[in-house]
Amino acid sequence: MNLVTSKNNKIMEALNPSVLELVNNKIIQSMSIIDWGKAMARANEYIQKNLLKYCGIEVYDPSLDDISSSSINIDNNSPGFDLVVKNNKGEFKRIQSKLRQVKGCTDFSQQTHFETTRRNSKKNKDKSSSDTGHVAYGVDEFDYVMVSLVNVRRKNFEKRNDVNLWSFSIIPIKALINEEKKCCMTKIPSSILLKYKYTIDPLNPPNFH
Repeated sequence: MNLVTSKNNKIMEALNPSVLELVNNKIIQSMSIIDWGKAMARANEYIQKNLLKYCGIEVYDPSLDDISSSSINIDNNSPGFDLVVKNNKGEFKRIQSKLRQVKGCTDFSQQTHFETTRRNSKKNKDKSSSDTGHVAYGVDEFDYVMVSLVNVRRKNFEKRNDVNLWSFSIIPIKALINEEKKCCMTKIPSSILLKYKYTIDPLNPPNFH
């Protein structure tokens, strides 16, 4: 799924000025894949927050907004969740925010990695990833994962500069559980990314059950 074409500026207009400055920053735009991903990771949280609000969703940033009166525990939230949304039942749901640059024929044709930067420890011994040494997320750390997918196939970085051309998946944690290890998968299959794709549309807001 690609978003509406870049001729429609409503998506970009939904972003706050500080985020737009980063998206349009020439130095950031010229960065390598790895460096750009690091530079834009936090901005991606703001982008997702702005776009969900554009779709009529009530969204909070746990590091900025006061949600202490809610049922969400934000103590020691690291890495945990990045955003909190309120659904149409008034329930709070936790979102893990991810930004991934992909190189597939479509935005959804390749799996993406999905690990934390927490290293192996006795506590995490059964959740390790053999190829990176990082560990899987626990099944109780968040309720949904929202993934921004930016296609940089053949090192074509133009799509990084226009959020209209990004794609998104909003995946419930139940779809990511590794039943054998009782933790999350360390990779999100392309089939799951595609199944839970979401087109940014105020007339069709995501339903956070």
